[in-house]
Amino acid sequence: MKIATWNIGGGFISKNNSLDFNEENLDYFVEEIKKINPDIICLQETHTSKNTNQPKEIAKKLGYKYFRTKKVSDSHLKINQKLSLAIISKFPITDSKIHKLPNPNMEFVWKNKKVMSHDKIIFETRIKYNDKIIRVFSGQMSPFRKFGRDFLEDDFSNIRNKIEKIILKEKMPTIFCADMNFNGDIKKLLPNVFEKKFQAVLNNKPTTPKGRPYDKIIVSKKWKKNNSKIITGRADHYLCVTDLN
Repeated sequence: MKIATWNIGGGFISKNNSLDFNEENLDYFVEEIKKINPDIICLQETHTSKNTNQPKEIAKKLGYKYFRTKKVSDSHLKINQKLSLAIISKFPITDSKIHKLPNPNMEFVWKNKKVMSHDKIIFETRIKYNDKIIRVFSGQMSPFRKFGRDFLEDDFSNIRNKIEKIILKEKMPTIFCADMNFNGDIKKLLPNVFEKKFQAVLNNKPTTPKGRPYDKIIVSKKWKKNNSKIITGRADHYLCVTDLN
């Protein structure tokens, strides 16, 4: 089974390979995903609104029958849009639910405006695969670095502990995909998960044009990981892919 995860940043790309992501082009993401033909796609920072549903549009253009999405917060990328998490699948999605994370209540000034951290969630789906039910998660954490903070600080132990409890709650085949917004070793962030023999697939390799290893794929010990790759491109995060057995 091939798994992909991608923070698509509202569907914006760079026009000339700069770090200005100001061209809205959802078809770019569709075509890049189509090239690798994944079985399950976890997405972060998709846009949804009354008249917009990027996960639905992506699933339709790819010809995937199953998808679930959940709104998280107002978008900082485009007005009147909600940032949403999504999971798209070739296999039936039997159930989905959200796990709310504690708000760290941080603030900083961005473009002469005070910016506050907002609520975050982890989005869980259950997918029927080879007559078994597996758990697949999509998530995105707060950008602690932009607030001048470190996710490893004691102040945020409640968030880290909550994530670990969510991942470890049930002994089922599990795939956790997320933009963790964390520049360090994921094993230090979620030590209890790795004590239970979970595997970090991408090995802390850069997943953004700025060289930061933000995006993670973590799988339970029931999976055998084969090839994985990070596909560079024109968005502010790269497409991350792994094959599992």
